[in-house]
Amino acid sequence: MVKNIYLAKIYFTDLSQYKIRPVLVIKEMEEDCICLQLTSNIHIDGIIIKNIDLHSGKLKKESLIVVPKNFTLHKSILFKYIATLKDDKFKQVYANFCKKLECTK
Repeated sequence: MVKNIYLAKIYFTDLSQYKIRPVLVIKEMEEDCICLQLTSNIHIDGIIIKNIDLHSGKLKKESLIVVPKNFTLHKSILFKYIATLKDDKFKQVYANFCKKLECTK
């Protein structure tokens, strides 16, 4: 599940509605997982991914992983597999995530 991109139901903060959005799983924790948001708006800060960065699956558009905008989701919220990142690209994303959160020395 880690390194995989899924479609997920992302609820608004008031929980009144949700949108379907792609997310990257960066860590599993029993029935939950920590995810990063993907967007096709590549004009904001983040890490660009292309189909060449994927081990399997396919993106419809070049996308951007928004780092460090993360959230925890129950695994049941992830309902459609899209792709899996290659190891080297995932390491880049994870290192950038940790750097932004200042969790590495």
